[in-house]
Amino acid sequence: MKLAVLATIFSAFKFVWHQRIQFYSLALPAVVILSILSTLADSILLRGIHSSFQFDLLGLQVQSSEEPIGFFNVSSPWAHAAGFGVWLIMVVVFPLYSVAWHRLFLAPHEDITILECYRWRLRHWSFLWLNIRIFILIIPIGILGFLITLFSLFMAPIVGILLTLFVIVCYARFSMWLPAAALDQYLTFSGVLNLTKGHGWQLAAIMIVTGITTGVLDGVATIIIANASSSISVVGDLTQNLLTNFALFFITYAGTAIGITALSIVYRKLTECITFSAKAP
Repeated sequence: MKLAVLATIFSAFKFVWHQRIQFYSLALPAVVILSILSTLADSILLRGIHSSFQFDLLGLQVQSSEEPIGFFNVSSPWAHAAGFGVWLIMVVVFPLYSVAWHRLFLAPHEDITILECYRWRLRHWSFLWLNIRIFILIIPIGILGFLITLFSLFMAPIVGILLTLFVIVCYARFSMWLPAAALDQYLTFSGVLNLTKGHGWQLAAIMIVTGITTGVLDGVATIIIANASSSISVVGDLTQNLLTNFALFFITYAGTAIGITALSIVYRKLTECITFSAKAP
């Protein structure tokens, strides 16, 4: 069995669209919290408190020479702590949301509520650890590929492209750990390799095309949001930043849902294929 790249991607978009009400309910708490915290960290801590001012005088831009005052500036520990806090919440929310969306596709009989989505369980530790594990495995592969590219002299561009694709294939194969963890299923290193054997390039193509497609859509939406945000500047910088962050996080989580769905589709097809092969006489 060969994985259908375009059909898988289309199915992922179709599933997210059909489950858009569930997406709104599951993503909304994370989007709201992260938007508020990001706005506070960015607008209040990083840019909000300045003694400098700026205005136009007869068409000439005039700015005071005073520096930002107080301990709420970019280099202050408070600003770094605020940024770290936002990052930490994103790290915590990511396994919760990802596991819920995997289970929404792979375990449709469950009634996944907001409470169930954001209740931390053992499977979330496993999911988070497997993300770290994949990252740890990819680092030496990437470093080795970089060194091989350096020593390949005139063939460096071609070798670099091939090794980059190889790293993506490795990441795509290791990513099957994630939907398995969401279903409380344990896959060993050899198990995940056997599951994805012969499907590495198709997996990589699915991840690349999905990433490019969602990236283009995110980029277009970001441009639209940036243009729209200038029209609401009259409500104040804080409100403008809050609404912009809300829209950007919402788009980011929509793209994440599409990518997670694609992984879930592939995992179901691969496991069904192995199960069918095992039952065949």
